[in-house]
Amino acid sequence: MKNEHMIRINEHISYIKASENPLSADIGIIEGEKFLWIFDLGADESAAEFLNGIKKRKNAVISHFHPDHMGNLEHVKLNEVYLGANTFKYAKLGNVVDEDIFIDDGIKLHIFPLPSSHAKGSLGLETGDYAFLGDATYATMKQGRVCYNSSVLKEEIAVLENLSAKYFLISHDERFIRSKEEVIAELKEIYKKRDPKESFIWI
Repeated sequence: MKNEHMIRINEHISYIKASENPLSADIGIIEGEKFLWIFDLGADESAAEFLNGIKKRKNAVISHFHPDHMGNLEHVKLNEVYLGANTFKYAKLGNVVDEDIFIDDGIKLHIFPLPSSHAKGSLGLETGDYAFLGDATYATMKQGRVCYNSSVLKEEIAVLENLSAKYFLISHDERFIRSKEEVIAELKEIYKKRDPKESFIWI
């Protein structure tokens, strides 16, 4: 089955591009031996129809609780759902991930907690040279201003540096597939702007 917005990265990994109307995140699709692994479900009904049309058992990893990433949760038939504790409060279902999980489904998968200023309790999914990060590298809004939590950003950089993936897949980014080195360098530049007297780095 085909989706006009689906792009193949390699023989195992594809993705459905994000959209603005309706607001829907990029959806990662990883083809394992037993399961189709979906990173984020988006919020576009046509994406849900497409995913349900794939005749394979499906597991989903939800990066965080924002509706554009998990809006289709009730519309896609899933075997298992993996999510962070904060996302579980909204979804009220699934397996809470609070430490690294390694799964072998013909391809090796690594589900990991990812500190994020954008959304508490985010998850990432690494397979081979690629790591899906959702919105985890983005800032948040506080008092009407864009900012990063400095201690959380430091923790996030450490987690990202320890990944073996060469490329990071970042939702809503026009480039989507970016080099690990470039993303980490950008985050480190932001971290350099911190004021030791402040908890937040104002952008």
